[in-house]
Formats: sequence, C-alpha cells, structure tokens
Amino acid sequence: MNLEQRLDLLMSLAIDDRDSPHQVIPPRFRHTHDVGALRPLNLRAVRMKNGHRTVLLRVLMTNACSFNCHYCPMRRDRELPRALLKPEELVRIFLDARRRGWCDGLFITTGIPGRPAKVMDDLITVLELLRGRHRFGGYVHVKMVPQGEPAQIERLVSLASRVSLNLEAPCGANLKRIAPEKNLAVAEAKLDQARRQVADEWREEAAGKPRDPLHPAGSSGMTLQFVVGATPDSDRAIMGKVTQLYGGSGVHHAHFSAFRPIRDTPMDGVRATPVIRERRLYQTDYLLRQYGFSGDEIVYQPDGNLPLAVDPKVAWALSHPERFPLEVRTAAYEDLLRVPGIGPLTARRIANIRSQTFIRNSKDLRRLGVRIGDAGGFLTIGGRRLQPLRWSQQLTLWRPEDDAGAYQGVYDVSPGTFR
Repeated sequence: MNLEQRLDLLMSLAIDDRDSPHQVIPPRFRHTHDVGALRPLNLRAVRMKNGHRTVLLRVLMTNACSFNCHYCPMRRDRELPRALLKPEELVRIFLDARRRGWCDGLFITTGIPGRPAKVMDDLITVLELLRGRHRFGGYVHVKMVPQGEPAQIERLVSLASRVSLNLEAPCGANLKRIAPEKNLAVAEAKLDQARRQVADEWREEAAGKPRDPLHPAGSSGMTLQFVVGATPDSDRAIMGKVTQLYGGSGVHHAHFSAFRPIRDTPMDGVRATPVIRERRLYQTDYLLRQYGFSGDEIVYQPDGNLPLAVDPKVAWALSHPERFPLEVRTAAYEDLLRVPGIGPLTARRIANIRSQTFIRNSKDLRRLGVRIGDAGGFLTIGGRRLQPLRWSQQLTLWRPEDDAGAYQGVYDVSPGTFR
C-alpha cells in the first residue's frame, strides 16, 4: 500500500462500535480527506539517531483552533474543514501502525479548540494510555500547550521523551502583532518549568540513575520553534534568544521555519521569507551547539541579519584573517573545527590520524572528509597553502535574498507547521 492507502486504513481504525454502531462516519471524521496536509494523520517523518533509523508517525489531533494567529493555516477565522481524533483513537491508530511495522515512535501536535487545559488533558491521556495501559516505552514527542497548568506540564513532561514549544518570535510585542492571543512571557515561564524538570532528569541520569522508559521525563531534551520573517525581528534577535535559552539546561535544539503566506489569512499578501535565511539560522545553531562558537562570535550584517551569500562559518573565518592559514599537521582540534569545510567528525579524524600516519596532500584530506573547495584557502600542509585564495564566490545574476526561481504564491499550509 502507498502512504495514502495506509493513512486511510489507519483512519478507519479510529471508528469503533461505540462511536459508530452502524459504521457511519462520525462528524469529526467526515472531512478528513478535505483538509490536505492538515488531516489528522498527515505525514511520517524519519530521524536518524546513533546510526539507527527511527520512523515517527506524526499525528495532528485536531486542526480546529480557537486562536486566531495571522500566519497559521489552522486559525479560527479561516474557512477550513475540521477533523478531530480522540485520545483513545489516536492510541489505537498508533499501536496498530506500530504492530504493522510502519513506525517506531510517535509525534503528537494539535490545534487548541476551546480551553487549553482541556487540550493538555487530552495529550496527557494519550501518554497515560501508552505508558500505563499499553506499556509502550518507545519515543514519544509531544507539542506542549503553553497555556497549560503547572501540574499538567509536570505530568506531560514526566511521560514524554521529548517536549517542544512554539515561541514563534523572540520579542513579545512583535509576537502580539501576529498572534493576538499568545503571550511570550507566559510561554517562556512554562518553558522554564518544563526545562528545569528535564535538566533535573539529566542530572540524575548523569549521577547513575537508570532511565525509566515509561517515565522518561523529557530525557531527549526540549525543542523550540521560531517563525522567521513573520515579524520584523532580526536574525541577531532570534539567535540572541536561542543563545539565552541554551545558557540553561534542558533545551536540545531550536527549529526555524521560514514564513510562508497562507491562503485566506491576514498575511496572505506578505512575501515569503527566502528559505536560505532559514538555512543560515540552522547553520548558526550548529555553530553554537556543535562547533564551540559563542553567541558574540556570530557575524551579522548592519541590519542584524546573517549574510545570505556565505554560510556563518565562512563569514566568521573571513572576518578573522589573523587566525589563518592553519597548519593541518599541528592545529588543535578546536582550531580545526573553525575551518570552513571541516565538521566535528572530520576534525576528530584529522586529530586522531596524525599520530598514526603522515598527512601529505589534499587527497589525504579528502579521504578524511575535508571539503577542499571550502577549506583549502584556510589551510596549509607543511607550510604550503592548498589554495591561493581563502574564499572565492561565484558571481550570480540574483542576490540570495531575491529567492530567484522560488514559488512566490500563497500556500495552503506552511512546511514548518508540524516541526
């Protein structure tokens, strides 16, 4: 069966005798085929961890929402067929999909129809059924509702492998302009509560406590999301907020979603944010989390945004000519990490192999994983430069921010809705 046929089968499993004694589709399922990407079972996602492939079933419990965010495809005032899964139905669908070998873990997100506390109760019910009744000890990622009560957040985190929260913008005033019902201060307060709980779990595990698969307490860490370009916030402001949040424990990583104008919303006439801007933010995030960079080392343009023509690592290297060229045979691991075209794994290979063999030329570096086209101008081998120029940039007819060739219409759903 193809993916659509599989999803149809899973949706049919949600209808049981209690809901539909005569197999008549209940109202909350009647439009599941009419809502496109916003249907309850909208896609499957694959993530890689420790070399193992994990397939997640992503479930949108409902695309109904009482919030009226100007950028959101599920906003209250948008004409849209709505669908809903009850907690018991969601659990039944997931467990059957897992038994058939279609997925290993679960990602749950939802709109907020009515009271946020009720939505949190439904999310907790899903987790309690999976962990308690069905003894499922696998990966479950839940999108938290920031308006939940403290006790609900504590219970949700205790049962989830990972909890995520949409902050959307780094500035409360700007967030209010595009999401009138949202409050950044409230979201950050609930985030602090959740990540303190996650941080406590990390400390206890580091001290030797075995992980309880039925009560993982967010041990995979928290994730955040920002909508890039929906507000006037600069990349510096976004990464400043991210750096601040990384300063405390409990946060694993941030997501960035380039703004897309959604049909029949107040922002459907706003130009889409170039995808390259989203990519530059992710690259900057990697520098902070994996390459040992600090927030004040990131290079920004005068307007506070990242340069789009070069990646942030190249921008830093070009702004520090005194650090280069670097001698491959003697450079420290931390310095190798700063070279464009060399990642953490490659830097470790170079540092480890130097005690066993002699690095002779660029072919040896290529075999170790170095991207010579990016790194050559910043390196020497035995005092000889690999390339005469530190960095050469191909001339183009368009600037990266022009997003030439990209679709510039309006969308029914944003690619970042379900991250």
